[in-house]
Amino acid sequence: MKNSYKEKIAIQECVEQLKLGKLPPWKVEEEIATNIGILPPDNYSIAALCRQKFIEKETGEKFEFIRISEKPYKIHYQCERDNIFWELDALDSKLTCTICGSPLKSLGKYSPLVNNYIGGSEDYYSYAGRIKVKGDVEKEFTNLLIYGTGLGPIGVTRGCYIINTFGGAEVKVSEFGRAARCLGYIFKKEQLRKKALSTIEALLPELKIGMNKKMSEFGGRISFVEFLEVENQRGFILYVDFASDFVNFRGHGAISGAVGYAKKLIEVQFQKIGIEYELSVIAQGYDGDLKPSPRNKRGRYASAQVKVPMQDIEQFIGIDAEKLLSFVELDCTGAQKLGCQFYSGMGGEIIPAIYKAAKVNPQSCLVSSFQSIYARAEKGDLIYGVELPNIEVGTVSSREGFISPGGREALRIMGIKTAREFAASVAAQVLAGEFNLAIEISREKLYK
Repeated sequence: MKNSYKEKIAIQECVEQLKLGKLPPWKVEEEIATNIGILPPDNYSIAALCRQKFIEKETGEKFEFIRISEKPYKIHYQCERDNIFWELDALDSKLTCTICGSPLKSLGKYSPLVNNYIGGSEDYYSYAGRIKVKGDVEKEFTNLLIYGTGLGPIGVTRGCYIINTFGGAEVKVSEFGRAARCLGYIFKKEQLRKKALSTIEALLPELKIGMNKKMSEFGGRISFVEFLEVENQRGFILYVDFASDFVNFRGHGAISGAVGYAKKLIEVQFQKIGIEYELSVIAQGYDGDLKPSPRNKRGRYASAQVKVPMQDIEQFIGIDAEKLLSFVELDCTGAQKLGCQFYSGMGGEIIPAIYKAAKVNPQSCLVSSFQSIYARAEKGDLIYGVELPNIEVGTVSSREGFISPGGREALRIMGIKTAREFAASVAAQVLAGEFNLAIEISREKLYK
């Protein structure tokens, strides 16, 4: 992108103001238009470039694969026949109404593709500030999100500023991520089930050695085996649930192969000693796979919290601490009344936005969106935190799926090297977004 002298001055001034913290990243477009005189839509490209240059200076990384669109803004249209209003990417050349096929009329109005846009042609990357973490992981992360048109990146950025002011987010992250796979058997008689259980227990030392070899390429090891006995009209059920630990791999393909190997050995032994069964399968109902349960055996535990002195809540944040505590209690109670095991607010949007940005394996965020928010007063401090019971991610490319160049670039810019750091970053960003949201709602600054 070739820039005029005026544009170069705009970039230089805005990047400097961003570095000094005098210019919020979501106000760069406005700054360029109002104080420098470069009007829409020309200011959108320059604003995106300002944020890129700022991030490069802060992180020491370069943008190569995450590129700024040729026209990084949207145009407002109207279908006069259906009276439907459209907001389309300026690069979209199909300017007809999807409903009726009529030509769309331009309203001559422009808007950013997303808040804090920094690049991407279909998945629009946003900058969402930087967050300091301490505790199990000591680092500062740069936050990149692929978020919709809402205020998410702004909320995360504001929350990060508050949390960093009070020393950063204190994080806890489990050392290993977990994958699980379960065998399920149905027997006609209780005696057969008991015999089967004791047979499998006797085989476990041999099974674990073989299963660990099967997972050695990915550093996986069997961490525990759980038995569960249940009866129903079909007969006597036995679940044998194998869980394995992984450092940087997701591990679900590896544990599946290992349990398939165990299944074969177990059934050879059953045949030798005459244990008959009605059914032998991989039982996905008890392995915690994509189940909204606090006993989910999949992923990695992570939590983040911030501690703010009570007197600073009102002076610095501008809200009564009791009002904030009451809001959190009210919201959590409402979620419980709906039967939710976890209270998920902004996290249900922030977590998918991080997965999409990093393009890690897996990109699915269903399990990982579960969270629990808490707030309490303790020894003169307000403690606000989030727990994420099962962040699932593999930051190392494997046979389960590779990470695209754009995803690897995003991880480098974020400062994320390991799956453990990924989990810490996710927890801290969710904390930032939730804390900012709680503050804004409690101050009645939102939804007006």
